Amino acid sequence: MRLKLGIRRLGKAQRLIKKLHEADVILVSEKGLLHSINRALQGSKWHHVMLYMGQGRTIEATPKKGCHICDLMYDLTEKDYFAYKILRNKRLTNPQRKKVISTALRLFLGKPFSWIQYLRIVFGRVLHWNGEGNKSLVCMPGHKCNAHSVACSNMVAMAFYEAGFPVSDRHMPEYVVPKDYEGSRLLSKVSEGTIS
Repeated sequence: MRLKLGIRRLGKAQRLIKKLHEADVILVSEKGLLHSINRALQGSKWHHVMLYMGQGRTIEATPKKGCHICDLMYDLTEKDYFAYKILRNKRLTNPQRKKVISTALRLFLGKPFSWIQYLRIVFGRVLHWNGEGNKSLVCMPGHKCNAHSVACSNMVAMAFYEAGFPVSDRHMPEYVVPKDYEGSRLLSKVSEGTIS
């Protein structure tokens, strides 16, 4: 029975990866108490965000590994993800998609995960305060991202923003949470479902 479930999960993962384009945003939910708390704090069904790079790889920021490249097939088959949602900016050309990816790699690859930024995001969103003397989380014209404070959801948002294609017209990229991707006027749902 376990082998059958593994084969079915592998098949689902392969079909999902075939649907992806560069610069697609992947939202996932994982089993576990800490992930459930994370979703509750962010007011979202999703707790983790990844940026698809192509060739079955993503760039993501996690507490253990910081900002790194990972094998999406491994993630989908070996981790306890139970649901996913794929979002895409369909207006982007292929060169623009590549620009988002190269921006993410240039700015974030190898940076450590910032628990301080995670707390800023949570408290900032709950209290509408960004902890830097500004009582607003609204993105102002000419804003420059702080690429040194990386968590998963803000890393993807900052990559889009710094490449010239913001995902949120409401919040600064540093304070974007998973539910903001779903609410973005620029991102469309490509696929959504369960993994197991």
